[in-house]
Formats: sequence, structure tokens, C-alpha cells
Amino acid sequence: MSRQKNRKITAVETMEIQDTCAYRPKSGGMMSSIPCCGHLHDKLCFKLFVFLAVFLLDAVDLVSDWLLYVDVAGAEEGLVYGPPEDILRYSLLAFSIIGSFTFTFEIVNLWWDVFRNDPWLDADLLSAITVWIEDVPQITINVVIVACREEAISYFQLVKASVIIIGAVIRIIVSLIRYCNKKARHDLQCAKVNPESRRHVVYRVFIMIGLIITLGGAITIFMFTQSERNPDGSLNFKVPHSVIEGEYDDQKYFHNVSIYFSHKLFDWDTTSKVSPENLNLVRLFRINDIRREKVDRTIKVQYDQQTGPTKIIIWERDIHGTMKAKECFQMDKTNQKLTIGPNCASFISPKVNQYVLKFRYIKPSIPRLIFGDIKYNIKVQVSPATCKTPEFAINNDIKDHSDNRKVAALHYYRTKGDSTETNHIVHKSATEGTFYHSADLEDIIDVWKTGFAYCKSSGSLAPHLDNFIDVSCS
Repeated sequence: MSRQKNRKITAVETMEIQDTCAYRPKSGGMMSSIPCCGHLHDKLCFKLFVFLAVFLLDAVDLVSDWLLYVDVAGAEEGLVYGPPEDILRYSLLAFSIIGSFTFTFEIVNLWWDVFRNDPWLDADLLSAITVWIEDVPQITINVVIVACREEAISYFQLVKASVIIIGAVIRIIVSLIRYCNKKARHDLQCAKVNPESRRHVVYRVFIMIGLIITLGGAITIFMFTQSERNPDGSLNFKVPHSVIEGEYDDQKYFHNVSIYFSHKLFDWDTTSKVSPENLNLVRLFRINDIRREKVDRTIKVQYDQQTGPTKIIIWERDIHGTMKAKECFQMDKTNQKLTIGPNCASFISPKVNQYVLKFRYIKPSIPRLIFGDIKYNIKVQVSPATCKTPEFAINNDIKDHSDNRKVAALHYYRTKGDSTETNHIVHKSATEGTFYHSADLEDIIDVWKTGFAYCKSSGSLAPHLDNFIDVSCS
């Protein structure tokens, strides 16, 4: 055995190899590369079957690429989720366009190959180009996007994710079958002698590496869409809930998350610099409340700061349309003391100065708005005859209010612990209270980590201003 391994090739054998490999047999086209069903290669119905099978497989791949782009391009900034980064969106568009061109050229080339036995471009070279400039980039972008997305698992989603794997497996099997025919074996044997054979071996190696990467990406997508990662790193596989519409695990995002309001009205001192962590915040309402009730919520902040301590009443309109005083307190700005009022109905007179905020929940529209959105409008009233748009801006970062007291802020925060969140300020006792502070809350940036990879949220940090929402000061 060892003698056979160490036996040197004779001069005669070298000449035979050189003679055999002196030329590369003329390509017989795709049909001749199918090792089985040789007696059917010239049958028109068999050619049509092969052509339509390849066409259908490539068409499904192309359609799925464009459907993904449509989903990504149509995404809007809402609760938790928003559109992916521009570089991902533009890259996806670019490679979808490239994929459309390569698909068209590949199908036309396949037609000439199957029915005319005279392709425009060698099938191996074309496949290598297609795999590396379209398939590999597309699957890579797909993996990056899916790693940061929430998937509502249903049987449809399960089938959709499985089809990606099946398509990759079929392409690998078809390629392996083609590479086992007589001509492929001849190229492998003559790779060292014949440059043309060597080129085709290189093409096939690159094709197979690209297909394996594509299969790996497809398996990764399946894992991302069918499982979720727990904070401790363990995996939970999701169980489908329905045929089409699945369920989202939304409470990990919205439990104890509320809208907080920062405004100079609540500041102890409007002249000196205050860090964002120490700014006074008023909690307006929980996100889960408006998501559950699905009706507009109106919050009125009435105030009297003409004489003595600033007095504030916070009113809420319930789901039946009745405006009720929910909380009242007065601010002793000199001693920085907050006293809770016993009787809000007669706490302020006359009830003129007020900020009125109206919030509207936008229902989910998948995939445009996975968890929906919250929009608002605001009016101010400083006399019975006026109800106008405020002169101050409202941003989504309280740091903006810290830097400029003429700027107010709305922001999502999660209350730490198991607070019931029934009040707009923190009640330390029946008569004494304090404001919320961002240092004692969890910023929504840290709460909304999305997808399998715990990506930074692409959603909005606060409700969106919508001037078309009608707000009444009465």
C-alpha cells in the first residue's frame, strides 16, 4: 500500500495525462451536466421542467428579497421599533436591484443554454458572480436586520423561515449533482495542466463556499426568528400561536413604562444650571393604559403662580369623556417642598392658566408599525379667550430642557421596582410628595433592547407631535 502511495508517475503516464487534458471538452450545456435521466435530456418536456424549476427557485429568492426591502423601507418610527439605519436600507435596495439584473440575465442565459445549447456566458462563471454579488450580500444584510427585529411567530412565519433553509439546501444539492458528472471530474483531474479546467474548478469552489455561507445565514435567520435570548443568555424556542397572526411579547417593553413631562413650571429654580438627573418630572400615564383603552387621553395641567407657592392641579379625561381632577399639590420653591392638596376641586380659582395635552394611540400596522405609536398635540390657555399653540418647543430628551429652560420635554421611562404608578408625583405621605427624577428611573434607551442581538432601539423616545389632533381647552 505504501509503495503505491510513493510510486512516481512515469513519463508515459505523464504524457497520457497531458494528452487527455490537452483540451477541455466543449460544454454540453446544463442539460448534459445532469448525471441522471440521460435519455430525457433531448426531450422538450424535460427541458421545460428543468427551466421552470430553476426559474421558480430564483424567482422566489428574488421576490423574497424585494418583500424584505418593502418591509424595511415602509417601517416608521414608533413604539420600540423604527426604520433600520440608512446604510442597511440603501444597501438592501442596491443589492435588490443588482439581484433583479442578475436574475434577468441568468434566466435569459439559462434559456439559451437549455433550448439552444449555446449560453451567452459560462454557467459556472455566471453562478459564481451571482452568488457573491447578490446572494451572499443579501443574506448578510438579512441576518443583520432580523437579529434586531421582533418576530410574531406563527405557523406562517415558521414556514417562511423554513423555506429560506430549504431553498439554500436545494441549491447546494443541485450544485453537488452537477459537480459529480463526467465533465466536472475531468476538470478536477486536469486542473494542474489545463488552465481552462483550473478556472472552472476555482469557479465551483467559490460557488460552493458562497452557497455554504448562504445556508449558514439561512440557519441563523431561522434561529433568530424562532427563538429568543433570555437576559442570562439561555434560549427559548417560540411556539406558534396561529396560522397567520402570531403574538408579540410586548410586556417586556411596556411593563411600568410611562410618559414623563419636564417643564420649567416644575423647576425649583429657573435661573441656575440643573443637571438632567435632578430635573423635576411629572408622570402623565402608562403606555399600557392607552394601548389597552384605545381612546384619546387628555391631560390638563392647571397652575396658579401669581402669589405665594405655585399651585398645580392635574386633570385627566377618563374613557367616558369626563374630566376629573386626579392630583393637586403646591410647590414651595424657596424650601423646595412639595405639599399634596387635600381638596383638588377648590384648589385653584379661577381655573384659567393651563397646558392641555391630548394623546392618541396609533394602532399597530405590521410591518410598518410593529407596536404602533403614540402622537400628541398641546395647547396653552392663559386667559378665558385664548387657546393657542405654545411658544416653547417640546423635545424627546430632558437634557434639552436642562440646557434651555424655554424647551420642555416628553420622554418614556420605566419605573424601577413594582410601583403601582397611580400618581403623577411620588407620594411620600398623605401630605408630602416629591417629583420623579430620571436618576431614579430606567431610561427607555436601556429598556428597549430589541431582537435576538439586544440591539439599540430604533423607535421613538417619546410621543410624536401631531398638529392635526384637535385639542380643546374647555
